Amino acid sequence: MNRKRLGLLAVAFILVVGVLEVAVLRIGSLEFPVPPGSQHPAVADNPGEH
Repeated sequence: MNRKRLGLLAVAFILVVGVLEVAVLRIGSLEFPVPPGSQHPAVADNPGEH
């Protein structure tokens, strides 16, 4: 494998990682609506209580 091909592969890899990081940041910033009448909260106030 010559140096030119190796350099192109390195640049392509860096671009793919950058695009994936942007996608993860966009997905992580989404807010999912919670129904107002939800009986089961996502975080329990008293974990020992059932």
